[in-house]
Amino acid sequence: MESSIKKFWNDGSDEYYNRAYNINNNAIRIKADPWWAFPVPVRNMIQNAFGSMKGIKVLVPSSGDNGAVFAFHLLGATVVSADISEQQLGNAKKIADNERWNIEFIQADTMKLDGMCDSEFDLVYTSNGTHIWINDLQAMYSNFNRVLKPKGKYIMFETHPFNRPFDDSGAKIKVKKPYNNTTGNHWRIMDIFNAVISQGFYILHLEEFHAEPGAHDLWFYKTIKEAEADGNRKYDIKHNPFAALPAWFGLSSIKRY
Repeated sequence: MESSIKKFWNDGSDEYYNRAYNINNNAIRIKADPWWAFPVPVRNMIQNAFGSMKGIKVLVPSSGDNGAVFAFHLLGATVVSADISEQQLGNAKKIADNERWNIEFIQADTMKLDGMCDSEFDLVYTSNGTHIWINDLQAMYSNFNRVLKPKGKYIMFETHPFNRPFDDSGAKIKVKKPYNNTTGNHWRIMDIFNAVISQGFYILHLEEFHAEPGAHDLWFYKTIKEAEADGNRKYDIKHNPFAALPAWFGLSSIKRY
């Protein structure tokens, strides 16, 4: 599975980064306001946990588009970006080098975090889309716990599992599978919570929230131009019943042992 995931992202990385940074101009937005890289509820959890990010050492595993990585750096943190895909890391490093951002990039499987030292980080942060690539939640959270300092924090946001049973390709809500069917790493809230708790974390806060126009993740659209051309109508439940479902959930937790 590891090799197939790596190949998927290596093959698609150039298009992925082109859309994020050339078409949607994410770097410009993040430089203008680093907090834009985080949904408001997640932003509040980070600020409540740390106040200032200056002097905080952050690990972002499954770093993907590296929007959070760039944002943490600009907010004053020392950041390590880790991903299984060399191409994803390479594309992110090109942006960082061009901007002269001092960020460390390490190839690592999020479920193993090979080469990461114990008790090294103040914060481990994962963003939307991480969990669907993880087939062993216990291993992932065990290693998050391992690399965190005593009382270190884990903060995340992820696609809300309530979306997984539905097919949003049409105008009406259509059920495609039971909520309890976790095939394809479509984890439920209980799966994630129980894994976090069992691997040594206290849950400090939970948020469930909807997609919004202008956010870092467009959710219903691929590009800003597409959303603008549609008048952002897919965010309105009058035009799109899927807007009634929470798009994401996020949690803040602390290492207890």
